[in-house]
Amino acid sequence: MDATIDKQTFLAAVGCRTAGWYTRRQPKESPTPGLEWQFYGGNEVGRTARAQLGDGLMLPRSPQHAALDATARALGTPGIALLFEATFRNGALIARADVLRRAGRGWDLIEVKSGKETEDGEVKGEYLDDVSFTALVMQRSGVPISRCSLMLLSREYRLGSPGDVLVEVDVTDAVLARVAQFTEMLPEIVRGCVEEEAPPPELKIICRKCEFFESECLGRGIDAHIFMLPGLSEKRLAAMKPLVDLRLLPADADLTDNQRRVFEVIRSGEPRVSAGLAQLDAVRWPAFFLDFETVSPTLPWFDQDGAHEQHPFQFSVHVCDAPGHVVAHHEYLAQCEGDWRRDFVERLLDVLGDAGSVVVYTDFEKKVLNAMANRFPDLADRIAMVIRRIFDLHAVVKSGYCHPGFQGRTSIKKVLPVMVPELGYEGMAVNEGDSASGVFGLMRVGVYHEESVEQHRRDLLEYCKLDTLAMVRVHEELLGILRSAGTLKTRRGT
Repeated sequence: MDATIDKQTFLAAVGCRTAGWYTRRQPKESPTPGLEWQFYGGNEVGRTARAQLGDGLMLPRSPQHAALDATARALGTPGIALLFEATFRNGALIARADVLRRAGRGWDLIEVKSGKETEDGEVKGEYLDDVSFTALVMQRSGVPISRCSLMLLSREYRLGSPGDVLVEVDVTDAVLARVAQFTEMLPEIVRGCVEEEAPPPELKIICRKCEFFESECLGRGIDAHIFMLPGLSEKRLAAMKPLVDLRLLPADADLTDNQRRVFEVIRSGEPRVSAGLAQLDAVRWPAFFLDFETVSPTLPWFDQDGAHEQHPFQFSVHVCDAPGHVVAHHEYLAQCEGDWRRDFVERLLDVLGDAGSVVVYTDFEKKVLNAMANRFPDLADRIAMVIRRIFDLHAVVKSGYCHPGFQGRTSIKKVLPVMVPELGYEGMAVNEGDSASGVFGLMRVGVYHEESVEQHRRDLLEYCKLDTLAMVRVHEELLGILRSAGTLKTRRGT
């Protein structure tokens, strides 16, 4: 194995030495369309930053020895004032600087990020850690640093208006303080990453989102682990350590009402119906089961848009005149050319009409509709009428039905295979929202070959259609559960 420790490995090890060990050995996999789309946006921002900063020397990234030699030569050439992609190595550590700008006898280190500057000027901790790792390796390589900064997307920039796309934020003091902390951790991190055996794991709140927790680490082989408790705080977890198996939690553990419900359902293996399920009685027929897919280009596509604007590009609507009885299906998928947004809204409003519940899963569609009302004021009244008809099926599941198979979660991806096992997303070319956004985004910017575009469009339509069919079927199953309790009185009307 290559003896180097890169930024990804080092920063994983900062949070958890065991995660750093696994990250260093993780095999390279093909990125999902969602990740490809992120990479595309990051590359766009990198090109924009270089254009904004001016002429500079682009250094080779590989092979490693050539990248290091080219960086050393450029640093020693007085006439070169701006460097892109400089590579440094010190011992096992290797880092690449997005931008170096000569400043007297030292260099300004600039990290370019595709995130947007915040209103209060606060900078994400992960951004600071990124710059700090590069600064650590540069300092240990003997390169003097005059200033550290982040280039972030401007909150003020609008396509078609004057002004810079990116702003530079000075983070020197915070970075130097973090470098000092990294320096103290360094011997332990390097030792832990290169050892033959993984360091002993410690249960932490960050384990909840760790990709290795269930497959390689403390959660391996445990089908009901502690992170199935919703909203688990660091304080509550600390009181439960080192317990990992949720079923071993003491019956009198300090839990919120929602956590206790999940705990008792998982421990008993029996689902639980709560009063919230009676909200199903509020659905008015015909009902329109609605789902959107949206895309957020890093750099704006449309005139007067800013960075990371969210645009709905697809909808699916299953129309039912009674529970589970589909009478029509409508779908829309934008063309890749031009500005489709008004057409999207008008077509949707025509499909939804003016009567019957609009069933969604979470409040996402409501937020998108409100944004569209702001964008198209002449349609705002019609959109407001649709919003008043919205019925959130997710809220019903969350408050009214808990099943051990949900594993403490209530997303449609968790609920569907439990309640409607014959339906599922496995094996689909597009099977989650980030990938849907990525596929459409990559289609629109021309990354995919023309001959594959029609297949990608079919994949997107199939995915969005399943999302709304899933709601139809989950709603029907929930009604069956409610009927068995003898509490349902179905109403018709508006």
